[in-house]
Amino acid sequence: MSDGALSGVKVVEIAEGVSGPFCGRMLAAMGAEVIKIERPPGGDRTRREAPFLPDVPEPESSALYLYLNAGKKSVTVDWRSDEARPVVRRLLKDAHLLLENGPPGELARFGLDFDALHDLNRGLSLVSITDFGSFGPYADWSATPLVNLALGGYLYLSGDEDREPLMLPGFQPDYVAGLHGYFGAMMALWSLDETGEGQHVEVSAVESLASMSQFTTVMHTYSGIVRKRHGNRWESQGAYARHPITVLPCKDGRVSFAVSTEPQWEMLCAMIGRPDMLEDPAYGTFLGRRSHADEIDAILTDWLRGKTEEEVFNMAAGIWSVPAARVSDLSAVLDDPQYRSRGLWSMVDHPVAGGYTQPTVPFQMSHTQPSFGRAPLLGEHNDEILRGRLAS
Repeated sequence: MSDGALSGVKVVEIAEGVSGPFCGRMLAAMGAEVIKIERPPGGDRTRREAPFLPDVPEPESSALYLYLNAGKKSVTVDWRSDEARPVVRRLLKDAHLLLENGPPGELARFGLDFDALHDLNRGLSLVSITDFGSFGPYADWSATPLVNLALGGYLYLSGDEDREPLMLPGFQPDYVAGLHGYFGAMMALWSLDETGEGQHVEVSAVESLASMSQFTTVMHTYSGIVRKRHGNRWESQGAYARHPITVLPCKDGRVSFAVSTEPQWEMLCAMIGRPDMLEDPAYGTFLGRRSHADEIDAILTDWLRGKTEEEVFNMAAGIWSVPAARVSDLSAVLDDPQYRSRGLWSMVDHPVAGGYTQPTVPFQMSHTQPSFGRAPLLGEHNDEILRGRLAS
């Protein structure tokens, strides 16, 4: 196994919160050296975010910080101060990437806008992640994950049609924005090899969401169909109609079905012992099955009544090739043999937080497999970098 795919790439991160640090996490996983600049005395604000491990409010044991900053190096520098400006510039002099997710224009106020950075280091790319981008009517407005979901079109589609929209849990819009920042950073590194010049990569969280709703956009612009909330069911209009795409109760929990082709429908009917449904004209088309969704769900619910989640999952997906799955809680996800076989989870030993499990990355590479270390202590690498590398 060789070094990471990004071995030799130097990243400086002044981002806080979720989006920028998640971008940095992905770069660190690929072998880049990610130097996280944390402003004293408290460092990144996620150090003060609960829950804490082992359930003690301690800046070194925030679960969110530990996850987002795996494999990075931490130095404590107040990069906004005039006194620290020379230190920051020396760190950036030979860096490939600078990650930030502050308000638009913040870097310019401290002499770190892209033009100034380009004069300092022509190969340096700046990755800026904000809610709305650096321009446009909302550029200076504040947002949260819920606001981004609402403006990105996802909130409108989540939940039951006759109820209020439902938000996704956690910081999903920030993770999506961070992932797009990672993509942009990789493209900037590729361009650097071709041109020798860095770029300003600007990512908008709300655009990251809106750009992924291409199916909804095509339905609206091409077919004139405005999608609605359907709860656990799929679209009910025209050629987009499908069923059973649904979530139903079983003996010990719930299972999901995602039957979207004719062969899958035939296998489902055979699996539940109802080949007669294949002869019923009411169920003969996608639209027909969607129009009779309540009837089909009642038949499936009756069949599921005495069966466990695992039994249905193994029978449907493993034997009959019917797309189905148990609705897994986090314990089931952590214990799932599929994830274990692919090494998704890694055990980490942290000097303060102790041992814990964290995910790696959701892909495999044949020669440069991603890897993670633990998150750094606040200022852990001051001696190595500030009083060592920069002093020499």
